[in-house]
Amino acid sequence: MGLWNLNRFPFKPENLSENLKNGSLYKILNNPLSKKIISKYLEIDESGITKLEKFVEKFSTDTRGLFQRILKEKETIIPYIIFDHICKIFNIEREKLKDFIKNPIIRRSILNVAKTIVKFGVREPLIFAEPLMVVWNITGKCNLRCKHCYEDAGVLSKGLPQELTREEKIKVMEEIVKTNIPTFAFAGGEPLIDPTFWELARIGKEGGLYMSINTNGTLITKEVAEKLKEIGFAYYGISLDGASSQVHDEFRGVKGSFERALNGIKNLIEVGEGDKVCISFTVARENAIIKNQIPEMIKLRDELGIRKVVLYNYIPCGRADFGNDLTCEEREKLFEIFYDDLQKGKESLLSTAPQFGRYCKQMYELGQGNYTILGHFSSGNASKLKNLVELIGGCGAGRAYIAIQPDGSITPCVFMPKVYIGSMKINGEIKKENLLDVWENSEVLKIIRDRRNHPERYGCKGKYFSVCGGCVARSYAYFGDFTAPDPGCILNKEIVENLIKQKALV
Repeated sequence: MGLWNLNRFPFKPENLSENLKNGSLYKILNNPLSKKIISKYLEIDESGITKLEKFVEKFSTDTRGLFQRILKEKETIIPYIIFDHICKIFNIEREKLKDFIKNPIIRRSILNVAKTIVKFGVREPLIFAEPLMVVWNITGKCNLRCKHCYEDAGVLSKGLPQELTREEKIKVMEEIVKTNIPTFAFAGGEPLIDPTFWELARIGKEGGLYMSINTNGTLITKEVAEKLKEIGFAYYGISLDGASSQVHDEFRGVKGSFERALNGIKNLIEVGEGDKVCISFTVARENAIIKNQIPEMIKLRDELGIRKVVLYNYIPCGRADFGNDLTCEEREKLFEIFYDDLQKGKESLLSTAPQFGRYCKQMYELGQGNYTILGHFSSGNASKLKNLVELIGGCGAGRAYIAIQPDGSITPCVFMPKVYIGSMKINGEIKKENLLDVWENSEVLKIIRDRRNHPERYGCKGKYFSVCGGCVARSYAYFGDFTAPDPGCILNKEIVENLIKQKALV
């Protein structure tokens, strides 16, 4: 949902993966002495910033050689040596790395990762000290009435009770840019229907966030497309749940929505944003199985010449009923289509179903393929990236990302809209500390993070848990239990069936 493409980094992700495989980075970064040193660099001085930030600044701007540093400013030797070592490990030119870390998004990420190493260590999958991404449903209003809407938004919706005011929304955005959260996604409802959207987007961009937007596309006129380009979004997720107006409009509840969404995509392409556009397709029984739309969506993707199709996992919450969900056998069959497209090397068909990461790993283990996905935002050679895949993991709820609802309440995931674990607004005050405190201390998030420590509850016995982990939103939707298995996986079919029988007996 908007994470950057690793292929745009100045280093090759397989180089990082290879270094992880050798184990040296794990050992060094998890060493108590290393953590102690990093902790010192994270101390805030009288100027209000950390030593690490100063070191990064010095490295990115200082043109002096090592000898001059020793003579004039000894403390700059440490960052020089560290970053010089990074250049050697990843075979990057020093000037290229300097330019790279001038980017505020990268600086946020460096601070976030440094704090992560101190707090959680390097583990598989990673748990971040601060969210890697925030998804904010800025409004409950929408001009469509989709069958599967997790927010139960719609044409007649007045938004959630006590939806934040314009001033409060602006304050939320101002506080988010003060954190070390690098990536941010607008969602809803329909974010473009909210008059505050443009103000929020500009604050986010000026604050150095890597921003994406998830929209139904119907409001993207040529003028809107130009304004979006001017702000500089990194990713546009445009929802299409069918490759024809007949299928899409029925799914979305409003006639003409397909043509308007398609025009929105074409408008973005016309203004030069086509390489950032992705079709967001919700994989439900109605459109993916009964009406067999996935091959048609692949064809539409190629005809439009856009970046990719992201196949969203169906979550039975909000207006999405259980009857439109796929069986684990149906989902497994679709993985064959996903993987076949992936093997063509296009990196253009990805899935938010965490089980697809497990499927890719199985195919590699069986010698039937050598491709894998990195989360749901990139893909590549499995043999070269397998260690990095384990580190990035599958479901990121509670360990890599968190959600904010239209009324300012905080939930583990956008697909768990009623699981309130905190609020951006406490005693009338909106502060970044309110969000960070929830991330660090929420008992619900601690339970979600602990899922990986109980392999006996899952059919894979934990073997694939670092690359999958199941979808916690689906587990909760079906069983009201954050630690329950995800019914979408064929490996835990027997366990799930027994749980359903037990639930029926209660």
